[in-house]
Amino acid sequence: MTLDFQPMRSAVVAVLLAAAAFIAPSAFAQADGTIRVVVPTNAGGPLDVTARMLATVLARNMNQTVIVENRPGASGIIGTEHVVKAPPDGRTMLLATGFVASNPVFYKVNYDPLRDLVPVIEMGQMGMLMLVRKDLDARKPADLQRIADLQKGGLNCGAPPGDFMLGCEQLKQLLGGAVVTVPYPGVAPAMAALAGGQVDLVIAPHDAAQPLVESGRVTAIATMGTKPGMPPFDRLPLASETWPGFTVIGFMGMLVPAGTPQATVTTLHRELMAAMNEPQVREFMRARGTPVEEGGPEKLGRVVAERGAHYRRLAATLGLKQQ
Repeated sequence: MTLDFQPMRSAVVAVLLAAAAFIAPSAFAQADGTIRVVVPTNAGGPLDVTARMLATVLARNMNQTVIVENRPGASGIIGTEHVVKAPPDGRTMLLATGFVASNPVFYKVNYDPLRDLVPVIEMGQMGMLMLVRKDLDARKPADLQRIADLQKGGLNCGAPPGDFMLGCEQLKQLLGGAVVTVPYPGVAPAMAALAGGQVDLVIAPHDAAQPLVESGRVTAIATMGTKPGMPPFDRLPLASETWPGFTVIGFMGMLVPAGTPQATVTTLHRELMAAMNEPQVREFMRARGTPVEEGGPEKLGRVVAERGAHYRRLAATLGLKQQ
């Protein structure tokens, strides 16, 4: 009689893989404490809303307590430094966008994102829009030059941290200096200022813009990426069609303090990827202009490094000094 060991080997491999998948999460679950997703902006903004959705799914899937902790201020630096200084046990995570790469270029900070943070997952690229106050006589990007030249003091550009602030500074150069960058601690207060008429324009994510555009409180005039935006903004012109090379491309990702064990990073990556692959989460992200594009730690690490180099080049071109 000839014995076929292939089914037996396959069964053994399956058992070992199942055991490996079980061991890492259970070891993580035995640690004391709550998992905190730190959002370095105010409550109510795109990052905060996304963080709360993910926290709900992670808490259910991991059988853990997962909370969102808002630590706004200093263009995202306060929240980032809090995570950098947190114990490297996987229980404090930073939900970040471009500010994690741009802040060390524009501000004197006490951390290096490539040295002091460990990437866990890239979640997707954020669709960005150029928006103006409803009574501004602009319906396309080219209109801004005329208005900036006529309006005393030029245009006020509301600037949340990171890519948004840099977008305002780029626009200032493109319009011959007739733009004043007005800092805001997050997207939500910048959008509130735009809807209230305190600033003339804001570059903001799709999800923060859509309710205000649909209610007629602000006007969308351009998409800031390299390809058409997602519905209902897919017919807007690209800002780069008026000003070649002028783009604002955001990313969203999760990071943990340096020194976090690789096994813990692997577990968090797996749990976050499983959460983002759930249909309701994918639809949530898509509807907010950030279609899920899961990337592993290496991918997010490359993105942070590449965006940091991009910001350094722009800072040199625009003559921006570190504050």
